[in-house]
This record gives sequence, C-alpha cells and structure tokens, in this order.
Amino acid sequence: MDGITLKRQFDLIIIYLVFPSHNIIRQVSAYNCSPKFGSKQEGHLVGHVANAYKDTRSLVDCAALCGRHSTCLSVNYALKTGDCELNDQTIALAEVEEFTYSTNDMLYMEVLNHADYRGCGGTMTDYAATFGLDSYGNNWSCTWNIQVCKGKRIQFQFMFLDTETCCDGVTLNLRHNRQFRGSTAPSGTYVSNKNTVSVTFTSDYSVIRTGFVLIYKTVD
Repeated sequence: MDGITLKRQFDLIIIYLVFPSHNIIRQVSAYNCSPKFGSKQEGHLVGHVANAYKDTRSLVDCAALCGRHSTCLSVNYALKTGDCELNDQTIALAEVEEFTYSTNDMLYMEVLNHADYRGCGGTMTDYAATFGLDSYGNNWSCTWNIQVCKGKRIQFQFMFLDTETCCDGVTLNLRHNRQFRGSTAPSGTYVSNKNTVSVTFTSDYSVIRTGFVLIYKTVD
C-alpha cells in the first residue's frame, strides 16, 4: 500500500466514527433535494388514497406523480391496468391492518427519503422526516432546526399531540408563529415561506403528558 491509500483508509475510519448510523445514513453537509424511491413490495395500502391516475406507463412514472404532490408519501400501482394511487400515508404511519399483502399484480412503494427522529431537539436536512417526543419531563426546552434545499419550502402535519393544555406546547416558527397544546392533533398542514424552520417544545414545572409527533416534507 502507498501513503495515499493508507490516508484514504484512515479518513474513512474517522468519518465512520464521527458520523455513526442512526435511523438512516445521511451526509450532514448536503441536503436531499429530491424524493427517493423505496423498495417495492407486493400488496397495497388501503384507505389513504389522495389522488388516482389511469393508464400510467410504469411504477416509476406513478412514483414521479407522487413526487409532484405535496401530500403523497407512497403509491399503489396496478401492473395490468397501469392504475396509480397516491397515498397520504406510509406503512409505518398507517395501521397494520390497512396494508394488504397480495400477489394480484398490485405493488406498493414509498416515495420519500423519510427519516425518523425521536428525542429532545436536533438538526434535520432530510427531504422528509418524522420527529417528536414519545415522552417528556418538567422544565424541558427542545429545538429542532430543519433545513431543506434553497428555493423549497417545508410542509408540516401533526400525527399526534398530547401535552398539558395550559403550559406545555409545540411552536412552529413560521412567518406567523403557531403554538399547539392539548390532546387533539390539529388537522390540515402548515407550510413555511422559506427553506429553514425551527420547531420548539417547552414544558413547565408540573404535569406531564405523552408528547407529540410531527411529520415534515419538502415542497415547492
């Protein structure tokens, strides 16, 4: 081995140690600007179709349609007819019984580079991610900093919310800050006006509940 080969091997070892794998492997210095296709599997997700198209040419074309819709997270594709269904959920986010395994020419595929982060704060640069707190304590203060590609915006949707109504809450720091508290997840989506957003959570000195789960996605 020459000196250059040894140095490259050493650099790779250092990178591995500094950036250990979490839920997915990602480059901190780069942003994921486009959705990525997951592995396909036989079957389809039931009850979450947001849009449908006829006679699409292939599963890839179907997935490309999904990438253009801000609410689409996965697709169902019929091989025989070319029918394409755009789902607003994934298997991970839906109920177990809502996915039907079958071999009758139906294929399911996720269309997001979707990460999952749980814990008090952090930095996220993924195309899309789920994040939040599965539990929390008194006097917590957590901040999640999210940045996607320039020229893009960030869309948020609550999947779960359970905090003390008076005093513990989640704040989306958008153009007009929005704070959410209580035990009912708000419906609808919230979209930033730029490619960076911070989300904060604070709790007071008494009464703790379960927490919250948010999903975000990069949109035009």
